[in-house]
Amino acid sequence: MKASCLIEVIERARKSWDFVLGLVPEGGMETIDPLTGWTVKDQIAHIAWHEEQMIELAETKDLVGSPWWELPTDERNGKIYELYKEMPLDEVLAFADATYQRMLKALKSLCDEDMNDASRFTDMPPDWVPWIMFASNTYQHYYEHGIGIRRMLRSGKD
Repeated sequence: MKASCLIEVIERARKSWDFVLGLVPEGGMETIDPLTGWTVKDQIAHIAWHEEQMIELAETKDLVGSPWWELPTDERNGKIYELYKEMPLDEVLAFADATYQRMLKALKSLCDEDMNDASRFTDMPPDWVPWIMFASNTYQHYYEHGIGIRRMLRSGKD
């Protein structure tokens, strides 16, 4: 994977994510999705947390990150939810935007070799592929949550 290609895919996916968020009616960002128990605001904060983790990885080239990565996914997601659930919507939106911008800048500092070679990152298992890690915490995440938000918006129109 070329670094420039990954950045391009992330930027395109982010535009799609922003489009989906723009479909949410005024006041709808804090409506609870009965299927997941999360609001759109919760999902924005969740994605921003993952992006923040990618900033540290890209800037330090060290696989340290949060100890929450050691937890099962549902437990980690629960902790992320608890961390941001009381944060006001405007703060979550500002945090998410600033985090995305910082993450994009950090990813742009990486070269093609960094994207494809785990040995360029301290403590990264040799069978991992760095760009796949970045992808799963960025554009793949946007699509996953975007689908859920669209489903939630459709179900609210019945």
